[in-house]
Amino acid sequence: MMFTAPADEKELQAALSQADERTYLIAGGTDLLIHLQNRKETDCSFIDLTKVKELQGIREEKDWIDIGALVTMTELCASPLVKEELRALYLAAYHLGSEQIRNRATLGGAIANASQSSDCSVVLFAYGALVEIFSAQGERRKVPMDQFITGREKTCLDRGEAVSRILIPRQERSSMFGKVGARKAVTIAKINCAMDFRMEEGLIQKASIYLGAVGVKPVEARLLENYFQGKSFAEIALQDVQELGKEEVEKAIPTRPTRFYKRVAVQGLLEDMIGALP
Repeated sequence: MMFTAPADEKELQAALSQADERTYLIAGGTDLLIHLQNRKETDCSFIDLTKVKELQGIREEKDWIDIGALVTMTELCASPLVKEELRALYLAAYHLGSEQIRNRATLGGAIANASQSSDCSVVLFAYGALVEIFSAQGERRKVPMDQFITGREKTCLDRGEAVSRILIPRQERSSMFGKVGARKAVTIAKINCAMDFRMEEGLIQKASIYLGAVGVKPVEARLLENYFQGKSFAEIALQDVQELGKEEVEKAIPTRPTRFYKRVAVQGLLEDMIGALP
């Protein structure tokens, strides 16, 4: 068993070069430790990322909002930039688990875990975010979110690679997030949704809408996207949106028994989200 805690990318590079199939990257550990406990896995090594300075912080750039993989849910909620420009991500972080979990859980960990019900992942899909990946060779590559997550709890990360930063394109936007779970608070989503609207003169020029927990990774809701195109928020008819939401669920999981519950749940979810739009 090995434990190492690199302080910067140079030390991280060295640690990644020694990684094998039993080496895990850990930051908050809110998902990983549960998985290891469930699998009763003890013979493994860890690379603790929490001290790597290049993986920290939120940067405001001209065309991007650049978020370090180690940024926690609490830090996202506390950022005025995130709250003002990335409303959906703020809401996803705010409603993720308890305060103790939000203090530990990181954005990089949330997407690397690749849970089909991940709240942050569905938002980053809607935003068209890029994931920057750092390798043991000191190289960087950027991968779109919809290519980063490849299946249920599967990503495109190779051995000797780590998520370093998440890049979200800036635009004149209005975005929203919502979810339905087994209880009102501290709940895992039974179904969730993220909407990102590019606005011009009060009209929706482009809609990007994804549903989560209806497939192995977030599913693009093209029927809903087409409906919103070119409309103002005042022109949106809730009943039309709800009917399209039901169709989206049916398309995504046509043979799964859970579709009956989720077809109903999505209607209430969309009602809450539409009601919260400006």
